[in-house]
Amino acid sequence: MILALAGYASRPPSGDAMGKLLELHHPSSDDDDDCDGGGGKGVAAATSYNPDDEGTKNAMELAEMAIRCGRKMAASGSALHSLLRRNDGGEYDDDDDDDDDERRQRRRLVVRFLLVYSCNAFEGGRIYLTLSRANHSCDPNAVVVVGGGGGVGDDDNDVSALRAACDIAPGDEITVSYLGRYLYAGYAIRRRLLLANKHFVCRCDRCSSDDVDDDDGVGGDIASRVPCPICHPRTGRCLDVDVMFDDDDDDDHLVVRYAVPRNGSTPEERSVYCPTCRITTSVDGGGSTRKRREGAAVKYMCLAEDKVFDRLHGNVRTKRITGNDVDDDAEAEHDIDRQFLQMATSVCGSMHWTTHFLNLSLIEDALASFHSALLTMDPDRNDASEELLAEIAEAADGIERAFKFASSLKLRADPAHWLFDYVVGLARALVGLGDVKSQKYGSRWIGRVERYAERFENDGMKKVVIALRDAWKRETDNSDAHIPPRIVDEFESKVPTKGNDVEVEDEDAKVDIKRRKIG
Repeated sequence: MILALAGYASRPPSGDAMGKLLELHHPSSDDDDDCDGGGGKGVAAATSYNPDDEGTKNAMELAEMAIRCGRKMAASGSALHSLLRRNDGGEYDDDDDDDDDERRQRRRLVVRFLLVYSCNAFEGGRIYLTLSRANHSCDPNAVVVVGGGGGVGDDDNDVSALRAACDIAPGDEITVSYLGRYLYAGYAIRRRLLLANKHFVCRCDRCSSDDVDDDDGVGGDIASRVPCPICHPRTGRCLDVDVMFDDDDDDDHLVVRYAVPRNGSTPEERSVYCPTCRITTSVDGGGSTRKRREGAAVKYMCLAEDKVFDRLHGNVRTKRITGNDVDDDAEAEHDIDRQFLQMATSVCGSMHWTTHFLNLSLIEDALASFHSALLTMDPDRNDASEELLAEIAEAADGIERAFKFASSLKLRADPAHWLFDYVVGLARALVGLGDVKSQKYGSRWIGRVERYAERFENDGMKKVVIALRDAWKRETDNSDAHIPPRIVDEFESKVPTKGNDVEVEDEDAKVDIKRRKIG
């Protein structure tokens, strides 16, 4: 917001442009109706100021804070200094009374501009007079593509296009998501982000649906579902190992029954309902020891969500890479991420959004390491280590599970909107191994996102997708004769063409691999 303030000072919008900007949604005080848009054209506030509304109050406080910071940071003689200085040439004092009409009106105009920016800017700070009018939904039917996504202005990052993410019936409202990857998070986190960044509480169908359907499990906060505290009693805070991992590739696996929280912000508002046993568990479920223990599972889930969100979204990660070696700080951060993943999986289970977000964070780091390792490999020998092959298999398993999780939410947007970069990174690692079988496996992964890339990615990325898809064809003539059979067989056994987990005969070995996934 401070950068927007500096931009406004250096290149203030013209009167007509300011008038159009102020027509966009923004909270404003009631006395702003007499505020001139800069060209003599008064524009009524889009949303009146309600001091009791948390989002509106937060927006006004951020705008005021940006102005105070601008006063302290502006260099003498700069455009920002000229905008914020007093009419008598002195400096502003936070305690000054706005007793000058011109200064008061100028200040109100600056505040309104900042509110418009805060509520309507897209990634990169862009505001579009038409595109910014698209409302948010936590189940959007359209996406904003920066650069045009293959259309006119494809290479121009100042151009954005609105593209349908699914079939849209005539008369349906076109909606987008303001949440980025957190579209796939639970209600409490989505609400927190929208309130902090866009200053409203979402009331879309996904956020308003509290009742869980007993037949298909849809409704409520399905992204935050946890193993039912009634069907799967916990030992302290932690789930049993079989429940924790929910290994549905094992023929003898335990069927895990999930309970879905209600949409709410506090543990008291987030009672969980299990469609199988049809029992609701809440924090204040009763006075017996058993009831309190079952209700504590809801509280632990909420605490785990807060910790994971602060870890992923807060500025607490300091990963740095020096040359080809990850420094000690990055290794420490990686270990911390694994500890967080262990905590999230043991408390929330394998189908909770926190588990997938943390696992993908680790996969992102792993893919970067794979690419570095492959650069040093001899392409004629394909001397990939067993450990590298196992880690690639685990990355594939994690991405597969993320696809399953995203599909279970039954959103209208393709899961590739979230997982495309991970799939491309995995395919690059597989193609980099050099043998045809690995490249064919990479091609199958690319096939899952190829349609998405055709519709939403730019021409450069489309070429990358095609190259990865067809890499095995270029190597067919070479066959696998130059690859040591042990390496090919080892990799094929660790990366099955069907199923979602590493194939291991020994049960103890399978448990060991599971534990490695979460550190």
